[in-house]
Amino acid sequence: MRISRLFIFAVIFSSPLLAQETPHVARGTQGLDKFVIAIDNQGSQPLSCEVATAHWYSVALGDITPGATLHTVWWKNRRSGEVFILNQLLDRMPVQAFWCGQRGNSWQTRYQFILPDRRRQRPFSRVFTCREMANRTECRLAI
Repeated sequence: MRISRLFIFAVIFSSPLLAQETPHVARGTQGLDKFVIAIDNQGSQPLSCEVATAHWYSVALGDITPGATLHTVWWKNRRSGEVFILNQLLDRMPVQAFWCGQRGNSWQTRYQFILPDRRRQRPFSRVFTCREMANRTECRLAI
């Protein structure tokens, strides 16, 4: 009986110490290279663009009406090869996947972009032209 009371006492008083540990969240753009990806909707239907960040949390980048262009700012750590988007607090959100597809059905009709994830390689801004097809979205690097 006495051992169980000691155990409960230890758990109650040690748990606040454990709860105070918070993971470090990298913020800001120091040490990162900025680049822009522009998506030009040359189709007749609206497109939606999204990214999946760490743990596959989906973040909407925006919708693009026909004839419009969406410009998104990205950041890359050349040392690690990681690509980030920043939230309002400038938290670095690692990007796992990036796609655009037909609005309302973007995942099923997606065009998935390849991220510039090679180490020590400087990222370049790019412009893509996209349009809806029957059951998919087609995007090409603009020349």
